[in-house]
Amino acid sequence: MLKKLDYKNMKLVYQHAFCKLIRVSEDGKHNLEPLIFIEDQVNRLTQYLENKYGMNKSSCYRYQNYFEYDDEKHTPYIFLYDYPLKNVEKSLINNEVLANELKVIFELLKLENITIMGIGNGGMIGTLTSTSKRVKQVIAMHSPIFGIPLLKDSELSKISKEMDLSEKIIYNLTKIYLNDNYGFFNIEKVGDLAKIIYTGSDIIQNASNNKLANYLALMYYHLLGYRTDGVVITNQDKIKSMGLNYIEEKGISHFEIGSTDYTNAYYEKLVRKSK
Repeated sequence: MLKKLDYKNMKLVYQHAFCKLIRVSEDGKHNLEPLIFIEDQVNRLTQYLENKYGMNKSSCYRYQNYFEYDDEKHTPYIFLYDYPLKNVEKSLINNEVLANELKVIFELLKLENITIMGIGNGGMIGTLTSTSKRVKQVIAMHSPIFGIPLLKDSELSKISKEMDLSEKIIYNLTKIYLNDNYGFFNIEKVGDLAKIIYTGSDIIQNASNNKLANYLALMYYHLLGYRTDGVVITNQDKIKSMGLNYIEEKGISHFEIGSTDYTNAYYEKLVRKSK
C-alpha cells in the first residue's frame, strides 16, 4: 500500500555543513535498503525564495509532493543539500564534495543495495556515487551530463550584445543564482554506466505544456544551437554512443520533473517493480 510522504514522520539521520539526510518512517525502524531521493539545484532555489518571503511553513513540506513510497522496508531517505545562492565564493560546494558526503553517509549507516533517484543536478551527484559498491542503481532524471546553456558563459558572453531584453535579463539572473562550480564531467570516467538509468527530453522536437520551458529551449537553440529540455542540454546521439541506459521522453520539460506524477512513474517502473 502506498503512503503519502508526511514531514512530521521525517527524522534527521545525518547533517553536515552542505547536506543532510532525512529518513521517512512511521515507526523509526532502520532501513538497510533505502531509496535515496536527491532534488535538484533549481528546487533548492525555489525553497530559498519561499523561505525568504515567508511562504514555507515547514522546511520539509515540499517533499510531501514529490513521490509516494511503498512500505516500511522501502521507505526512502531524502538527501538535501545547501549552497550559497548569492555568495561569490562557491568553489567549496560542488558535485564531488556533495557526492563524497553521501558516500560517508552510506558507510556510517551501513546502507546496502541503494537506489538513488536524482532530479537534475541531484542525478549528477548520484552518478558520482554510482561507483560505490553500496549503490545498486542510479536514476538520473534530466541531469545536465552535457551542461546547461546558461552556464556556458564563455559562449554566451560573446553574443550577449545580440540578445533581446528578455534574454539579457534571464542571462544575468542566472549568473547571480546558479553555481557553475557544480560543474559537468565526463560521465564515462566517473560513473558506473551499468548502474545508471538516464531520462531526458528534447522539447525543440516535442514541445512541452510549460510555456517558459519552450521559450528557454528556443532561446538556447537559436543563440547556441543546443537542444534542451528547457534547462539542460540533450544530445541523444552522444547518449546512445556512450551505451548509457536511456529513457527518451516527449514533451516533458525540466520544470515538470519534480511533480508527483513524474517521480511516482519512475518509482513504480524502475524501483518498486524490481523489489
